[in-house]
Amino acid sequence: MKQILLLRHAKSSWDHPGLDDFDRPLAKRGLKDAPRMGKFLRKTGRTPDLIISSTAQRAKETSQLAVEGMKEDESIIMWNSDLYYGSMRDYLKAIQSADEDVERVMIVGHNPKMEDTAGALIGSERSSDIRMPTAALVCVNSYAASWDQVQWGGCELEWMMIPKVLKEI
Repeated sequence: MKQILLLRHAKSSWDHPGLDDFDRPLAKRGLKDAPRMGKFLRKTGRTPDLIISSTAQRAKETSQLAVEGMKEDESIIMWNSDLYYGSMRDYLKAIQSADEDVERVMIVGHNPKMEDTAGALIGSERSSDIRMPTAALVCVNSYAASWDQVQWGGCELEWMMIPKVLKEI
């Protein structure tokens, strides 16, 4: 079984209106929520072997803080600019690119592509079936024999977690 974690970047700051969208950093709440989601993964034994993250500033910070919360090394992060600039298909390509020794991959990206990807992986016909607020984490399982065989509609939703539900961990 292949396990896919989809983490939407944490809450970003709008304090600098002149800043390019790509360069927006995390807000105070995002700086708190990102490591909280990493701690959740560590405590539940669900840390990823590989993280593929958007290169946008808020996604980078989310990935790095989540890794800190997991007590993992940043070397598990692979940066992929297509997760910011590309399409939902690029999210699937990123998943399919994982090495075969990887059992659990985490994608860190942006809405609406995150919600659309989660829905498409489980075969949802409506884009409104999965709503992911900032720092939401979705876990889907695929029974594909290899990562390159993961396809739309070939996964099942196992769980979803949002920071608001977690107590201080």
